[in-house]
Amino acid sequence: MLIARRVLFASLSLPLFALLVAPIASAQQLGPPNRGPGYQAQPGAAPPAAQQPPQSAYGPQPAAGATPAGPGIAPPQPQPPFVLSEVEQQYVQQQLMMWEQESSKIKTYSARFTRLEYDNVFGPGNNAPMVVSTGQLSYSRPDKGSFKIEEIKRWKPADPQNAAPDAPGAWEVQAHEIGEHWVCDGKAVFEYDHRNKQLNVMPLPEQLRGEQIVNGPLPFLFGAKADQMSQRYWIRARQSDATQIWLEAYPRWQADAANYQRCDVMLDRKTMQPKALQVHLPDGNSRHVYNFEDPNINGTMTALFGNLFNAPRTPLGWKRVIVDDMGNPAQAAAPSDTQRE
Repeated sequence: MLIARRVLFASLSLPLFALLVAPIASAQQLGPPNRGPGYQAQPGAAPPAAQQPPQSAYGPQPAAGATPAGPGIAPPQPQPPFVLSEVEQQYVQQQLMMWEQESSKIKTYSARFTRLEYDNVFGPGNNAPMVVSTGQLSYSRPDKGSFKIEEIKRWKPADPQNAAPDAPGAWEVQAHEIGEHWVCDGKAVFEYDHRNKQLNVMPLPEQLRGEQIVNGPLPFLFGAKADQMSQRYWIRARQSDATQIWLEAYPRWQADAANYQRCDVMLDRKTMQPKALQVHLPDGNSRHVYNFEDPNINGTMTALFGNLFNAPRTPLGWKRVIVDDMGNPAQAAAPSDTQRE
């Protein structure tokens, strides 16, 4: 359902990111995947199918790629993309439990972030991002958040006719381009659509409100329990060193697999909090890297948080559109004569 996709990007947008509280990680570090310990490719195996979540927040869905089973016939089970030894599995579970413990302490969070958008087909090559955006995100436990892109830079080649991967160019500020802006008051996600002058309102289902936000499309961003994460993802450790831990998560559920192929999280070994997040999109050619800077955790931010998460009024001259769980406009109000953002 489209509500899952919208909540996914709202979740990246919200920061129901209470977990993301560590120094910046370089985009180069979160580059092409390296095979972590315990990796054993399945001979001739296709990419892993995703299975249906039990009592999914997204509604009943079959396993990805599965054919309907007849009465009394069990559907085929999806195959994991790797096999971990018992020791490796214990190591992953230990990291998840430590992560859960530290994340449970976070009540409020605010940070600057940089998002790098890569495209293997249309991008500039040499592992360089096509778009670089910067902004601010804030969070208040359990389900209130704000995300706003404040500046966008796009890659522009010096010679548009030169398509070589190493062609010179630069990222230029898009002075007239307005980035995403989301607010969540715990009951709905409000999206500012500047192009169409609409305030899109996406009510959150009851099962995704409050502490139940962990049932959303990216639970490991919301402080989910270690056992819940293991149920929804195949997780393994990638490269690790004395200062950081890398975890690579493949979705087991179809509703998750429809939104992303996998996610890479880099944890600070000292704080057990993410330094960066990399989301591999379903097309197989695109990925988004989020780096987090100057986090303020459980600080005194009364002035900042006072009205930040209130349901916004419709800007002057805009329409307020209620969007149903299939992404269809269910209600469009007349242009507003009020303005507040």
